[in-house]
Amino acid sequence: MTWLVASVPVIMLAMFIVPYTLLREADAWYGSLLFWTAGTLVVIAVNVVVSLSWEDER
Repeated sequence: MTWLVASVPVIMLAMFIVPYTLLREADAWYGSLLFWTAGTLVVIAVNVVVSLSWEDER
């Protein structure tokens, strides 16, 4: 589970670096938009998986 939480900063860093390096030559705006949307969905999915294991303390 820890590796999931650790993957979020890596994904966030990639969402900044990739559009300005690897997708720099793409003339269409939707290349970055698709990458950012996919990255956001992955981070949301990681948050859902991590938060499912939480329990209330009584």
